[in-house]
Amino acid sequence: MLGMLADPVVRIGVYIDDDHDYYLSPIGDPDVIAEERARFADGTWAAYLLMTVVECPHCERRYSTDVLGGVVVEPTALAGSIVWADDVFLRENPADYLAMQVRDLIAAEREQPTPAVAWMPLTGDAS
Repeated sequence: MLGMLADPVVRIGVYIDDDHDYYLSPIGDPDVIAEERARFADGTWAAYLLMTVVECPHCERRYSTDVLGGVVVEPTALAGSIVWADDVFLRENPADYLAMQVRDLIAAEREQPTPAVAWMPLTGDAS
């Protein structure tokens, strides 16, 4: 009798990238837009694009499953990298807004995994 094979565990993380489109056409309250622009100009805030990433357990290629744009937070050195579910940044920064957004995206992928047929190849040198 053959035993049931469990699906291999998929590694989940979030790729953090600069959200250049966020700055192009601001929508919303003019006072909020003015404050954001001032904070972007003085470097205290930045807009990021967060991409949920899964790593194939068979070939170790990385794929994107979801995107959240317009996340406005303090600038981070994590831009251009993947924060994996077990990353120390998430443990050491429980109340950090960026960490909360990353944890929420990882939790959403865990709760409702994107079927592999819907995975989009992750472009660039995301590490």
